[in-house]
Parts: sequence; C-alpha cells; structure tokens
Amino acid sequence: MIRLLVLCVGFWICLLVSARAEDKPATKETPEKVAKEIGAAREKGIDWLTKNQAKDGSWGKTYTLAVTSFACLSYLGNSDEPYTGDNGKALIKGLEFLLSQQKEGHFIKQGHTWIHGQGFAALALSEAYGRSLFCKTKPDLDMKKVKNTVAEAVKIIGKNQSKSGGWWYEPGSPDQHEGSTTVCAVQAIVSAGNFGIEADQKVLDRGFAYLKECQNQNGAFQYRLGDGSSMKEGTAAAVATLGLMQQFDTQVMVKAYKYLLEVKPAGISAERFPYYGHFYGCMGMRLLGQEFKEDKTYRETTSGYIADVYKDLLAWQTKDGSWPAKGWMATEGAQESTGYGTAFASLVFSIPDGRLSIYNRIPPKLPKDANKGK
Repeated sequence: MIRLLVLCVGFWICLLVSARAEDKPATKETPEKVAKEIGAAREKGIDWLTKNQAKDGSWGKTYTLAVTSFACLSYLGNSDEPYTGDNGKALIKGLEFLLSQQKEGHFIKQGHTWIHGQGFAALALSEAYGRSLFCKTKPDLDMKKVKNTVAEAVKIIGKNQSKSGGWWYEPGSPDQHEGSTTVCAVQAIVSAGNFGIEADQKVLDRGFAYLKECQNQNGAFQYRLGDGSSMKEGTAAAVATLGLMQQFDTQVMVKAYKYLLEVKPAGISAERFPYYGHFYGCMGMRLLGQEFKEDKTYRETTSGYIADVYKDLLAWQTKDGSWPAKGWMATEGAQESTGYGTAFASLVFSIPDGRLSIYNRIPPKLPKDANKGK
C-alpha cells in the first residue's frame, strides 16, 4: 500500500515535505516517509471507524445518514477490494443501515435537512454498486437492490429540483434553492450515471447551470442564488461539482480556482465547515489537475493545495486515530460525533488514489455485462 501511495501522490508529497521544511529547517522527511505518515493516518482513521461503528451499522449522532455515507465512501476510497476483512464487514453493515433508512428510494429527513441525507446516501450506494462491478471479492449484499434503490433515489432527487434548477433542504420546495443542497444532489446523479443507472441529463444540466449562475465576479460562489455572498467552503464544493461536467467550463473553473488559491486551505480550516470545505477543495483541485494535466503550473499548484490541506488534517488527528468534529458540526445545534470528523478526514486522504468515480473527469469503463438483468 505504501508503494501505491508513493506512486499515486508522489508529487504533492514532495510539496508537503517542502512545506514542512520551511517550518522546521532541520527536518529529514522524505516523500517515502511522508507517504507512510499519510497512509498510517488514513489506516488509523479507518480502523477507528471499524471499531466504533454502532450496532445498527451507523456512525454519527444527529446526521447518521450523512455520516454513515461518508464512512462508507471512506472504505470504498481506501481499497481496491473494500469488501474484504473486518473493514469490509463494517462497510456492508453501513450500507445495510443506509438501505434501512429509505422506502422506495426516499430517505428519511434528519435535523434541518432531507436532501443532504438523500444525496449523500444515494452517492454512497451508487459508488458501492459501482465498485462491486470491478472488485474480485463481491459483497455479501443484494447489489440488485442497491442499484434499484439508487435508481429510485436519483429520480426522487430529480423530481424535487426547484424551478431555478437548484435544490432546497426540504422536498416539495419548488421556489427554494441553495448551493450545498444542489452540490450533493448533482453529485449523486452524476455517480449513478457513471455506473449505468439512468440519470436525467436535463436535470443535471439545470443543476450545473444553477451553480454557475451563483458565481460572483471575484470567482466565489454564493450560498444562494442572488444573495451576493462569497462562500469559501461553498466555492470548493461548486468547483468539485462543476468539474464533473462533460464540457469543462474553463472560465468559471479558473475564476473559482484563483479564488480558492487566495483563500488558501488555512482560510477554510478557520471556517464553519472545514472538513466539508477540504473534501471538496481537494476533489476540485484533483479535477482541475486532470483537465490541465499538460500544464506544469496547474499540476504543481493543485498538488500544492492538496498538500497544504493534508498538513492541517495530519495535525488534527488524535492519538486514537480519530478526528474531532469541528466548526458548526461540533457546536451550533448539531453537536455531531467524532465519527463525522473521522469519516470525512479519512475520505479526504483517499482523493489522490481516485477510486471513487466522482474523483475523475472521465467516467469508468464498465464491464460488458454491467447492465444485464436491469
């Protein structure tokens, strides 16, 4: 695994070593050593999740649907064969929990929001189904049921799109809309389409268009279309979502990219949703790096951004391998558990390996028999 990490992310590891050298001139860290540190941090996080899963298969406190989805995505991002061993058992239990929280593709509402649970759960189940098409060890789970649930879930998401092209927290809100709700809805639909599950392209196009309309002249994205705000974490999320468009919008993406470089990962670390912002920031930088892979400056800058995020995440990890909840999720009414921070941080560390379909500009090439019996 360490060798794989070095091969996949060697360049940004070098940048992380350089960044640390500026802080500590006497350091003797090498790319291989930092790769081991990052790999060990991710493994400790995954191990913590496995040991601290609830009996019903969930993680989290208030938003168990979303947190369990993040945890499942962390397992899927951590290994080419995610359904093996104790971690595989935990992943399957997590997926079973998600399936238990819906009826005909409609997931329950938790806290103030329905669409976040709906979108993240659909995304996790979609990526789990997709991985089952490629891995050698198949999950002990009815994957036809998983596929059908995803198909129903994304149809429900589409039916609840607002008139503006965005989404709101509650279903049946045609006149309401907001950015983060739109991000999780669009990414779920994109993932489903990546694995041969029917996705309404018109719904996607309207979702993408809504996000683009939310961009300000400074490159930042508004919380809600027309409110004039400049969201740091929201901009990272928009970049990570618009980077999945088949036809790359260079003007929109470059403006947002420049804004994020001005904000810097340190700016997002100080915001209300640092894990959220770092997940999408790293994902967006990976997609930008893929689109402009022939440009050395983009390769170096996007890799450097990811390296700076990892520097903060490594500093936040506790001795038992977990990451504490931070910002709004730890305080203002949510009071979310350590499972939230650990699932999200472990997920961020998986981005350079590119195992999730949404981490890549080009969808995976599916096996010939992928859609048999659909």
